[in-house]
Amino acid sequence: MERTTSLEIDTIEPLGDFDVFFHANFERTARAAAFVTRDAGTGQDLAQEAFTRLLERWSEMTSPEHARNWVYRVAMNLARSHLRKHLRVFLYGLHRRDDVDGGSATTSSDDWLEVARALGALSPRQRECVVLVDYTDMDAAGAAAVLGLSPATVRVHVMRGRRALREGLGIDPREEQP
Repeated sequence: MERTTSLEIDTIEPLGDFDVFFHANFERTARAAAFVTRDAGTGQDLAQEAFTRLLERWSEMTSPEHARNWVYRVAMNLARSHLRKHLRVFLYGLHRRDDVDGGSATTSSDDWLEVARALGALSPRQRECVVLVDYTDMDAAGAAAVLGLSPATVRVHVMRGRRALREGLGIDPREEQP
C-alpha cells in the first residue's frame, strides 16, 4: 500500500506595507527603547519584540500613524517592564572607555553615550516623555496617547527633563539655538 501525503501551501499575503513601515521606523524605535533602558542591545531586542507584536496585529492598524504610536507604546511598556525586572542588578548608565582616542567616529559614539548617561539620570517618566517628544518628534498629544498620560503632564515632564538634561550636559540655556 503506497502512502501519499499532500502538502498544502498556505498563501501569504504580501506584507509590503509592513516591510516599508518596518524599515522606516525600526531604528528610531530601537534607539528610543535604548535611551529608556540605557542599553543599546536591550533597545534593539525590545524593538524587535514590539515589531513582532505589531506584525501579528498589522491588519488592525488604520494608518501609519496609528501603527507608529502603537509600536512606540509597546516598546515603552516593554522598556518599563525590563527596568522593573532588572532594576536591582542594572548597571547605571553606559560608561565611556578611557582608552578611546578622539576620532570622528568615536566622537559621535561618545556623544551618544553622554546623552544616554544624561537621560539615565532622569526619572523614568521624564526619560520616556523626552525621548518620545524630542527624539521621535511626536507632539505632546501623541506621546500622551502612547504613555497613557494627559498632554499637559507630558509637557511638564518634557520641560523638567530638558532642564535636567541641560544641567547634566552642562548646557547654558542662554547659549541654545532657537
